[in-house]
Amino acid sequence: MELLVLPYGRFQIFITFVDQHSTFLSLSLAHSQCREGWREYESKCYFFSTDNKTWTEANAYCAEQQGHLVSFHSEEELSFLTGEQLKGSSKWIGLRHNPIEGGYSWSDGTPLSHTNWGHGEPNNHEDREECVEMVSSNNGTFSWWNDLNCDAHQDWICIISKGKTPIIPPVPPSPVPGKPSLQGKIV
Repeated sequence: MELLVLPYGRFQIFITFVDQHSTFLSLSLAHSQCREGWREYESKCYFFSTDNKTWTEANAYCAEQQGHLVSFHSEEELSFLTGEQLKGSSKWIGLRHNPIEGGYSWSDGTPLSHTNWGHGEPNNHEDREECVEMVSSNNGTFSWWNDLNCDAHQDWICIISKGKTPIIPPVPPSPVPGKPSLQGKIV
């Protein structure tokens, strides 16, 4: 028996082949618990941005979506994120240096249980690198963490619990010709 899983929008299609000699084919459809544009892995949904922001701006965006910048707690999770999504890129993650208490902490408050620093990192170059990016090799087979100035503009990764719906900002209504707008002017 062989199982093939195909993503299709917010759904996953599961195709089961009983054996190579059988004409029996079983199809089932499962609704993803992640909003379209978010990737599902275990109990979480991940959003890979292509919109450069500072670490603080990216973290605020994730909070608006009921999430946080990504935190890592296992090699498997890190491997999932290092693959195709990050190939040859760098993105903000939720790790930040805490100059008052010392050390690094995740933006979601979870303990730092796993690290993946690049050679010679963190180095806090010129005493200005408090935030952390994840850098991936060009072929996507490995990644490492690098501390960086928080004001640098980077892509980033948000994480939310599966089943939580990110908040979509409301779109203001289009003006209707001949009706007063919100400012009281006729459009």
